[in-house]
Amino acid sequence: MTGLLLALVLSASSALEPAREAYQSGDLPRARAGLEALLQPLQLKDPAEEAEARLLLAATYHAQEDVKGAEREVVQGLAAAPDAKLDPLLYPPDFIAFVERVRVLHRQRIADLSASRHRPPALLPPPATTARPSTADRALYTPRPPSRGWYLVPFGVGHLVHGQDTMGTALAVTQGTAFVVSAASLGTALAMRGPDGKYSAEDARLARGLNISYLVGAYAFAALYAYGVLDGWFLTSPVPRGPQG
Repeated sequence: MTGLLLALVLSASSALEPAREAYQSGDLPRARAGLEALLQPLQLKDPAEEAEARLLLAATYHAQEDVKGAEREVVQGLAAAPDAKLDPLLYPPDFIAFVERVRVLHRQRIADLSASRHRPPALLPPPATTARPSTADRALYTPRPPSRGWYLVPFGVGHLVHGQDTMGTALAVTQGTAFVVSAASLGTALAMRGPDGKYSAEDARLARGLNISYLVGAYAFAALYAYGVLDGWFLTSPVPRGPQG
């Protein structure tokens, strides 16, 4: 393509005719209003017509000393038709020189805009569809209840794991108290012994009480532990869990 000659008088676009006549007659406000109505928003589907309209609007801006507006429309017009050339018989020489200067200064931007206009729209991949699992599949992935072996762990751990918070908390508190009392009593009683492993006369009575406290705590802990195991294994029915819908 050797070039696109944008001639105002030779164009066959009926939409541009009123604005073209206004520009040729020197009625710049009417030409500007007509061209802006065609371009904002864009009413022209043919890139050649759009390029002509934008360059004609740029010439109108340039004549009204709106340099920034003229430069913007020249860039957009050349992006619509990169090979556009102006007829020196229709455009004033200073505007033609202005267009060529903008073409050189904004060559990369014009090329980028032109490429984006001609780039095909990106096709989005179809949304992924997730198959709904069947009843059999859901049954395979249904979480199983915790093992009853957890009931062998002291301090109500088994009941807590199986969701029996009240019983688990009660066992944790009572077994923990019995264990602490028993351990503290035994430790204190052993610490009171002399180098020969015997208690002094003044410590013997207190040591006897500590030994009794140790035994009571130990038996209480053993009884509570046994109750927790029996309750978990034999007195508590497992909660059935069906497939999750």
